[in-house]
Amino acid sequence: MSQEGSQQNKKIVVIGGTGAQGTPIVQSLAGSLRYDVVVVTRSVASARARELSLLPNVSLLEGQYTDESFLKRAFEGAYGAFVNTDGFTLGERAEVYWGMRIFELAAAAGVKHYVWGALDYSLKYGKYKEEFRCGHYDGKGRVTEWLLAQKGLDIVPSVLTTGPYMEMLYDGMFVPKLVEGGKTLEFRQPLGPHGKVPMVALEDVGVFGLWVFDNFDQMKYRDLKVATAHVDFNEVVAAFNSLQAEKGGNMQARWKPLPMSQFFADMGVPKGVPVTQVFDSSARHGAEGMTFEDNFSGFWTLWSANVVERDYALLDEIHPGRVRSVREWMEKHSYDGKPKKVLADNTLGNSKKALFRFVMRKVSCGLF
Repeated sequence: MSQEGSQQNKKIVVIGGTGAQGTPIVQSLAGSLRYDVVVVTRSVASARARELSLLPNVSLLEGQYTDESFLKRAFEGAYGAFVNTDGFTLGERAEVYWGMRIFELAAAAGVKHYVWGALDYSLKYGKYKEEFRCGHYDGKGRVTEWLLAQKGLDIVPSVLTTGPYMEMLYDGMFVPKLVEGGKTLEFRQPLGPHGKVPMVALEDVGVFGLWVFDNFDQMKYRDLKVATAHVDFNEVVAAFNSLQAEKGGNMQARWKPLPMSQFFADMGVPKGVPVTQVFDSSARHGAEGMTFEDNFSGFWTLWSANVVERDYALLDEIHPGRVRSVREWMEKHSYDGKPKKVLADNTLGNSKKALFRFVMRKVSCGLF
């Protein structure tokens, strides 16, 4: 830990700080030199944790956020908390419980500003129709609604709602498949003809997170919903092909919309497997919950319906330098369509996300 801040820095505890979203949050908080950041991690020896510990005013605290005694110690003397629980490994039911319980423990410890890392409440957007049910979205959405109703306390909740990351074009549901001898990227997603996905560039999530903590009065009981742009895969393909043409590249991209059944068949995840087991075979919570296919069917149904909104004028005002389009993001990151690890620090001693990453690698390399 590099000490460059003043003695007046406010302590912020970050849960989920070594994840894809939490990492830029920690980086932005630390880079401001206005906060002392305590990153909760299951292993201080993990690669991501070690990297974060080198940032100014960052320290690591090893433990589990499902351990109440540990949380009480973690929140001692803290001004704020950023909490982004992992719904994939907890499961939907446990995430709702811990999303509430962590807030209660933070309140009891004297935390003043509690920021919840959320996702859109898919089931509610779909007027509670079952086809919209997406466990890792709905769990967070339920907690959001409960948190924003907790008024009249010494602790004030705020919410930062994100969505699918642009980086999922590298690692996750948006990875293309290499076809035609590796000369063509084929995006094979079950997005409906009028669907749009509000993708967000991870580097901008950190800026928005810092803004939430810096603007307490504006963010009281408020949900800041962020994204880069609403994107469909025709736009993804057009952006890639345009940049290839500019650079004289020989790769081309195309979109092949798939029916939901074919998309999941190609992924090769056995039917009936709980989503928690796919992402973490050692998961202890929610094994009775949604299957992988049911969970992500709801995910794609939500985006196909194109009912989720963002206030881009507000986001421009908060962060004028943000990434504005998938093309800008591709150019900035020299996107080539090749898979690479982005979504999590998987250097721990369990198999977190291992099966999912294995499946996505096989799909993208055309092995199915």
